[in-house]
Parts: sequence; C-alpha cells; structure tokens
Amino acid sequence: MKEDLRLKFKKLRNDIEDKTLKDERICINFLNSKLYQNAEVVLCYYPLSNEINTIKIIKTCFKDNKKIALPVCLEDNKIGFYYINNLDDVAKGKYDIMEPLIKRCEKVTDFGECVLIVPGLAFDIKGYRLGYGKGYYDRFLSENKILTVGFCYNKFIVNELPINQFDKKVEYICSENGLCSL
Repeated sequence: MKEDLRLKFKKLRNDIEDKTLKDERICINFLNSKLYQNAEVVLCYYPLSNEINTIKIIKTCFKDNKKIALPVCLEDNKIGFYYINNLDDVAKGKYDIMEPLIKRCEKVTDFGECVLIVPGLAFDIKGYRLGYGKGYYDRFLSENKILTVGFCYNKFIVNELPINQFDKKVEYICSENGLCSL
C-alpha cells in the first residue's frame, strides 16, 4: 500500500506545476513564522532535484547568524545532524544526497532550541508523513524530542495515510498556502 502511494506521489511531484514559485512560497512562509524566528538552530535537508528546494532557508540562516544543520545517513540506518558554516561544507553522500562533511563539521548533540524541517512525499491532516520508506526520520524522532514542521505541497496533504507503530507525526505542516499547527 505505502509503496504504491510512494510511486504515485513521486510521479505527481515530478509533474508539479509552478514548482519554483511554490518552493519559494513554502520557504517564505517558514521564514516568516515564529518557528523560524524563535529557533536558535534549524535542522534542514539539502533538497534532491524534485524535493521542495530549501536552499533559500539554508542561506537565510547563514545571513541571520542562525545555526543550520543537515542530516548525514549513518551506518546504523540512523541520521545524525551536523552544523554547516557554508555550502562548501557539503558533498554527495549515501543515496547521492548532499550531506555535511563530518570530518570538518560539528555534530548536533543538543536539540533543545531546534526546529526540524521534515521532508515528505505527502502528509496527512494529522501530521503523519509518507517518506521514502527507509525510516531514518522516524527513528530519529523516536529518540529525540524536537519541534517538527513538515514541508509539503498543498495538493499532497491528504485526509489519511496508512501508518504503523513506528511512524512519527510532525507538529506543523508548511505548504505554499501557509503554515498550520496540527
């Protein structure tokens, strides 16, 4: 069931209209929010070509002197977040995802003043997400209490997604139409 939905939403996302404009609106909605303004650290992701482009958020964090950290896929099927000081601190890692160079970046160990931007193919109105199926974010969220916001195109917010006992939900969803608390 989930695999069929993944294929469906991947295809829909590849065909999204006005992607650049929608990505910009999503980033602006987040950057104008109290979530961003109150965060000392933003845990973000470096976008794949068809994901919501978060480079504007990363660059704004640099400009605003906020700490920004990106995930690294670790050997035990977990993710760790590492602070970056500029975009030269990243290189292709596992799954061809741009990740921090852990030999020159400091690992995040305190998540108290952080907000985590969670990518997803789709989200439901309760905050559950459809990811890529590897469980990295769900494992991370099961071990860390952190403020979460899912990034999603509005047309990919659905009434209900199939879930299991390991799925973790986000507290907010940010789309091109705005930011909403769940």
